[in-house]
Parts: sequence; structure tokens; C-alpha cells
Amino acid sequence: MQVNDKLRLGVIIGGALISIALLAVGVLLIRTAFSPVAQAGDITPAGPGDFLILTAPFRHQGGERYDFGAELANDLRQTPHYAGAYRVENLAEAPSEKEISKLAQTYRARVIVTGVYDEQTIDAWVYFIPPEALPPLTADSEGRSLLISDFSPVRYHVYAPRGLGHPLQYLQYWILGQTHFWRGEYDEALGAFQLSQRLLPTVTPVDRRTEMDRFVSSLLWALGYISGPVKSDWPAARDYFYRSVTLDPHSLSSVLGLAASLSQLNEPSQAIDILQAALREYPNAWQIYFALAEIKAQQGRKDEALALYQQTIDLLSTTNRPVDQQALADVYFNRGYYYYQQDDLTKALTDYQQARALGRNDVYLLSNLGWTAYLLGDYETAVEASSLAAEKAPHRPDLTFNKALHLLAAGRYDEARQAYDEAIQLTLQYDDALVRSTYFGAAYYDLQDLAARQPDLQPIISEIQKQIDIANG
Repeated sequence: MQVNDKLRLGVIIGGALISIALLAVGVLLIRTAFSPVAQAGDITPAGPGDFLILTAPFRHQGGERYDFGAELANDLRQTPHYAGAYRVENLAEAPSEKEISKLAQTYRARVIVTGVYDEQTIDAWVYFIPPEALPPLTADSEGRSLLISDFSPVRYHVYAPRGLGHPLQYLQYWILGQTHFWRGEYDEALGAFQLSQRLLPTVTPVDRRTEMDRFVSSLLWALGYISGPVKSDWPAARDYFYRSVTLDPHSLSSVLGLAASLSQLNEPSQAIDILQAALREYPNAWQIYFALAEIKAQQGRKDEALALYQQTIDLLSTTNRPVDQQALADVYFNRGYYYYQQDDLTKALTDYQQARALGRNDVYLLSNLGWTAYLLGDYETAVEASSLAAEKAPHRPDLTFNKALHLLAAGRYDEARQAYDEAIQLTLQYDDALVRSTYFGAAYYDLQDLAARQPDLQPIISEIQKQIDIANG
């Protein structure tokens, strides 16, 4: 932040004016140095995983001239800790609508910003082209949320009043939040989105309110997504999604988020009412059928739940878009987990394997697949899946205990002993005796269950149980 010293009485007015003029020239030179402009043909296209942001000069329609596009680009480049999260390029000229589409396709830009300004207001148009893949899962995630209803490019018309320093700073942090969000860096995204929310204009003119509400609704949706599906703070998620729907009732993603929150907070009837109302506007939205299937499953209405799961799969199976294939994998996993809860292990395993064949390979899927295969006596499949799960989350004793159990069931005794040693050492790293006892108790019980399945393993099982007892104190 620049702070101007007050003029002191002893300063010669002429000298002060010269100093101010020189300072202004210096600022312009610095701005030019930090904001090199580029012809579109000179821009290097974004590579896989890159997040390219293009800012264009804002068209002057009155008032003092100022390059708000360059200022936004500079602010993005100077954001602390942004290093490598994205690349910003300044366009030499403002593109037309047709050129916007070409820029997105040719250079694979994720965000393109252009706009106009006059003596009182700034209007910016933000073109956002989301990646065609769901954000990655964290190692401890219980599964990917299916609350993202659309990956189509979107255009936001946002507003800011002139007269404030860095009036588009809220847009800067919204863009920063998007770069983190789509990489699965949810803590960083949460901080950026919350700051963007705090920096929003306090008053929006009536003629710009509808478009601005749509932008703010998308911001609140992102906050709800991180709060609920990612961090399991469903009361906070409900509040964010409710405000998002209030601002943009036609946002399917926000409707889905609100319904999911209500369902998680034991208000399924309200969730169903919201979803059935949404079906009238979006009759072919597979996300609504899936959300209804999940609620019906929670209510124990098995036939309705399975029919809705199948409708979801049928709708998703009509397209080969990568994002739809990811979503289809998630639906198979969720239906598989429902079959598991219904003790239909064969169908559960089939759905888990179908989810994996479609590309899902996270810890939650692998651990569930491995455990279901173990219960069915398919020990080699169990070993392969549980070993991968433990490898992906090496800090979790429960996963290493599962791997050890499955190795033992498969008759791979030396490897099983080694895995049990590793799991015991992982558990002993916890200072809380209750946590240690929980892990050791579950492993002890699983060994008892294996002894009932394979009585010939009783000697080695007793040996390992004694080792666990000693470790547990």
C-alpha cells in the first residue's frame, strides 16, 4: 500500500510538484515494466495443468484514464505465494466476443478478463473456462462430491466503483481461489474465496445487481463446497448454499449443494422437495436423480434408490466426456457402497471394480474394494487393492492393518508379519492411548474373524494377537 506523506510547511511548493510529477512517471514506468503486453500470437498456450489468465485493456468511456486490466494483472502476479499457481498475460487490445472464444480454444486460457470504465464505475466481463475434470481428492477424503453440475464456460459481468484503491481486488482473490480449488488445494482456496467475499462492493447499482448476484452466488457455492463435501462442516455449507440459491435460484449446483446439506443435517424431506422442484427445470440432470437416490437409500427405500441409481447411470452413459466418466465412476462407487450396506457383497464388488475401470483410484475406493474382496474370499484382489490404499496414505495404521490381514489370509505369512510390524509402529506414534487402543482393538477383532474363517491359521494369529497386546500395554 502506498502512503503519501503530508506536505510540510517548510517544503517549497515548486519542488513538491516536481517530486510528485517524477513519482507519477516512476509509477508509470514500474507499471509498464510489470505489465508487458502481448499480441495474441505471441502467447504460449497453456500446457496440461497450467492455469492461464489473460487480461485485456479496459475501454475508456469517461473520466481519468487508467489501465485497470494491467493493475489486475500486476496484483495477480504480486499475490503472495502464488509462485507457479498460474500464468498471467496482458493482451495488447481488448478482444471481441468471437475472439474470446478463439483465445480460450487456441491458448487454453482458463480466465479472460476485459471491461469498460467511466468516471464512476468499472464493468468487467470475466470469462471462466473450468477444467474438464473434477478437483482431485485428498488422501483422507471419503469420496468425491458430485455437486458440480456443469463444466461449460461461463461469463460473469461484475461491477466495482471507482475512487477506491485496487477496486477489482475481490476479483483478484476469486481468480486465486479458482486456481487453488481446481488443484484440490482447498485450504488455500478457502482463504482466497473468503477474502474475495470480504472485498466485494458494499453497494451495487440496481441495474447491475442481477449479474453481480450471479457472480456472488458462484462464490458462495465454492465456499459451500469446501465447507461441506471437503471439510464436513455441513451447517456452514447449508448457510452458504442457501444464500447462493437465494441470489441465483437457477443455479443447479447451488440447489444440489443445499439439498445435500439438508440431507446431511437430517432434513431429507426438505431436500427431496428442493430436488423435485429442480427436476421441473432440469428434467435430464443426472445429478438430481443421483441426489434423490442417495436420500432414498438413507431412508431405507431400497427399490426407489436402486431405480434412481440406474437412471443416473443411464443418463451418464450417453456421453464420453472425461468429466462425465469421472462422475459415472463415482455413481458406481456410491451404488456399490449401498450394495455393501445391504450385504450384497458380490454386486458391491462389481460396482467398485467398474468405478476403478472408469479411472477412480483413490484411497476410499481401494480400501472398500479390498475389504469387500476379502469378505468374499478373493484374497489376491484384496491384497492388491489394500496394498495400494496403504501406499497412498502411509500415515494411516488402519490401512496397513488391512493390508497385513489380507496378506495373512492369502497365505503370504512373511509379508503379513512385516506389514503388522509396520502397522503397530504407525499406531504407536499416536500419543493418545484411546486412539492407539481403537486401532489395536479393531486389528485384534479382525484377526479373530479370520481365525473363524480359516482355523488352520490360529497359531500365527495367536502370535500376532500377542504382539498387539504387548504393544497396546
